[in-house]
Amino acid sequence: MKRLCIFVTYDHENIVDNYIGYMLRQLRKVADSLIVVCNYGFISRGIDNIRLYADKIFYRDNVGFDAGAYKDAICSYLGWDEISKYEELLLINDSFYGPFYPIEDWFHTMESVRADYWGIIRCPGGKFHDGYVYDAHIQSYFLAFRKSAMESTCFRAFWEQLEYPDSLYKAVIDFEIGCNRWLEGHGMKGAALTDVHQMNALFRENEVPYLQYSMELISSGKIPIIKRRSLYFQNKGFANALEAIRYIQDKELYDVGLIKEHLVRISRLPENRDMMDLGRLYHFYKTHARIFIYGAGTYAQNLASFFRYMGWHWSGFLVSNALAQSVACTAFGQAELEAADGIVIAVGDRDVAREIRKTVEARCDKGQIFCPHY
Repeated sequence: MKRLCIFVTYDHENIVDNYIGYMLRQLRKVADSLIVVCNYGFISRGIDNIRLYADKIFYRDNVGFDAGAYKDAICSYLGWDEISKYEELLLINDSFYGPFYPIEDWFHTMESVRADYWGIIRCPGGKFHDGYVYDAHIQSYFLAFRKSAMESTCFRAFWEQLEYPDSLYKAVIDFEIGCNRWLEGHGMKGAALTDVHQMNALFRENEVPYLQYSMELISSGKIPIIKRRSLYFQNKGFANALEAIRYIQDKELYDVGLIKEHLVRISRLPENRDMMDLGRLYHFYKTHARIFIYGAGTYAQNLASFFRYMGWHWSGFLVSNALAQSVACTAFGQAELEAADGIVIAVGDRDVAREIRKTVEARCDKGQIFCPHY
């Protein structure tokens, strides 16, 4: 197929990391034309990661997120006459690492599937916290539209009528879910790699598959990517994602150094203060004789999984009330601490973390405390 790829990237520091360069190099194997839309005004570092592979680069403000970038690229920068020259249109953003398997293979697999549009993972239906009910749909970080969809009046109408989402939540409803609903409502058929590889039975309602099942998707389902969000400490499936990273590394499917390089950089940015600053954490670990993890919930357990992955040692979990925990813990008031020890406050809630920090500061020096939120 003659393919046009529109790739969207956004970064708080206007940096294009090396994992994007690798991704674009692979996309050039299947795309006849590659257009990159940067949702910022200029590239401060890493422009060769785009310039070596892109036919054109467009710059814009981050209005409407990736949905707004796709809309502008399709309706304004390129136009429908240009779009009509291709047999398949790829819309891809920078929110995942990969590919881990030869790109020609999974494109070839999907070429044999009868569909008007396709993607990588079909997310099951469910209900958001505000009560909004959604159907199973193909997730929008990677979408491919065939000629049958591109030439339809409904496809053109969707993009021309789409309003720029003013939040990520609206982007999911209006673009990701909305696009699936609109096309299927007009008789279009969608497909996903998880359909072909019979992975959908693994997923349950209200689950986001890439958050919980990274290992199964990559190892059993041969899904060629891992989402960045799956490697955030807040993710309940973080340990599963780390297992997937080990698998990728052991099988030599991908240079995991590209993943680590990117995560270390973005984890230190103020905009990502809910993430663990991995560079600062490494320094904290190296400069303290013993490390204790304050907390025993999801965040703390994920941190322990990360320590195991790194080959680091920690001396136990500290909590306010050890009797209320299902894992072995020590009450902070009873812990025997020394001046050379370090304590990582590993709770996801900032207000709770703030209160814990006050408690720890009453007994320990500030230099003994690491808190991801401050």
